[in-house]
Amino acid sequence: MKPAKNAPTARKLTTPRHPSSKEQVFFAVLVGAVAFIVYSNTLDHSFVFDDKVAILNNPLVTHCQSWQQVAQLLKGSWRSSTLFTYGLTFYLAGFNARYFHAVNISIHVINSLLVFGVALLAARRWLSTETSRFFALAAGMIHATHPLYSEGVAYVWGRSSSLCATFCFGSLLLVMMGYEKARFNKYACFAGAIVCGVLAWKTKEEAITLPFLIAGFFALVGGWRLLAGLVAVPLLVIATRWEDVALLYRKVHENASLASIGFEPSLTPTVYFLTHVKESVFYYLKRFVFPLQLNVDPDIQPVVHIMDPWLVISILVLISLVVWGVLAWRKHRLISFALMTLLLSPLMAYALMPLADVVAEHRIYITGLGVDLLFAWILTRKPRYCLAALSVVTVVFAAAAIERNKVWANDLTLWSDAAQKSPGLARPHLNLGLAYESNRQFDRALIEYQKALSINPKLSTAYVNMGNILFSRGDLKGSEAALRKAIELSPNLSVAYGNLASIVLQKNQPAEALQLLEKAGSLEDSYVIHWNKGVVLSTLGRYREAAHEYQHALELRPDLASLKQQVNLRLQDMKARGVLR
Repeated sequence: MKPAKNAPTARKLTTPRHPSSKEQVFFAVLVGAVAFIVYSNTLDHSFVFDDKVAILNNPLVTHCQSWQQVAQLLKGSWRSSTLFTYGLTFYLAGFNARYFHAVNISIHVINSLLVFGVALLAARRWLSTETSRFFALAAGMIHATHPLYSEGVAYVWGRSSSLCATFCFGSLLLVMMGYEKARFNKYACFAGAIVCGVLAWKTKEEAITLPFLIAGFFALVGGWRLLAGLVAVPLLVIATRWEDVALLYRKVHENASLASIGFEPSLTPTVYFLTHVKESVFYYLKRFVFPLQLNVDPDIQPVVHIMDPWLVISILVLISLVVWGVLAWRKHRLISFALMTLLLSPLMAYALMPLADVVAEHRIYITGLGVDLLFAWILTRKPRYCLAALSVVTVVFAAAAIERNKVWANDLTLWSDAAQKSPGLARPHLNLGLAYESNRQFDRALIEYQKALSINPKLSTAYVNMGNILFSRGDLKGSEAALRKAIELSPNLSVAYGNLASIVLQKNQPAEALQLLEKAGSLEDSYVIHWNKGVVLSTLGRYREAAHEYQHALELRPDLASLKQQVNLRLQDMKARGVLR
């Protein structure tokens, strides 16, 4: 019997191709919450590694005693946006590490949401199957949990890369949004993208790759008129600021700060380039897929010959990725987009700047966007299993990231891990010795310093640190011998002269101590040196000069309450004794 002509027919059930508005909000909240939870165990971490030199002892940060001084940081020519965030945090909360880490976590949460947004727009444009429903969720969750991002979040100084990513991802997202908008909204989005691009450049120099990335997007969507202009932007930057670029290149290559204390100079540009190409595959990309053996100071073997088999394999892998992107151009443009964001990123840009460390995991933070998209594409290929697969990967990555974060808790945990993974490098042993010394485990510290010197006998700073320990134990002869050895190896090492002056003063030779401090002061303008000069000048009865040195020390570190107290006590004592008017 045939159904009636007007009888209702069963509605065909289909899976939505894109997440609904409510699902988008839920997914975004989920991504942000997971990103926060995974990195919440870094809130109680200390400052480590370069945090101390670049933040705690950076006069640009410590002089931020007012809003005006904080705002002045934005006028700087080097990473002004990054320094502004440090200066603002210091002004509001002092050097409370918890607040600095809270900012880093917030930046990572924002970045995870931006990755979610980029993936959502990419899926709408290039995915037409039901897999696109969870594509953005997958990309956001990968970014929120991948362990390789730990150095960019758990390490306060790693903020330079994660904050740069915020502006780069934001710029790309606004471009993608603007391309779909009507005229007024389009121009508003593009203007916002330009602002983000400028801020990215003022955050870190690796943002020079951003115009290439946006130009690649326009190539994918057929916006050829805008492409040529964008490619010209970094070329114009180099052309107009070539002297600054050349100066930066020379300073980075000379690696003066480390070379002055006995470390080897940077690799030659050619060797560095070849080594970086190899490690782009065998360190970075390998650990994106298998995030194991993460290390703050990996033992990287330089590539000195172009026919090195590992280099050849790396080149073939990178060529394969390029070919894959080209072949996917017609039918799978999202793959082309993901590979483009991977390759047109700091991953390759850093090959042109011979840094002291070929590998540093926080530098890969922006590159991770391409990996996030590729992982999301793979995980959502089978709609039936995508949520289960995503759940497994998220849990595994999150657990690994939480565990990796623990390594960044303090210098002792960080350098114990590095020394175990890179026993043939001197720096992990040197820094582990310093961590032991800070924790008053002096015997262990001396063992680590000896290990460092057995690897690199020219490491003058190890002799300085050994001299400090021997001095604290009353062994003036041994301490003096260690410090004079340090000066022999590194004649421009100011701390060695300053510490030697303390020994000479103990031997009741204030005139020689003053000469040593004058030498130290000619090499470094440190508040410690000025304080010690004040002590020696007081011993010599030169009270007016001593007061001047005390006050100069306080001008250099106005944030140190204990220093201010000691200076005031010294000045009051001199006035009470009538030697200072």
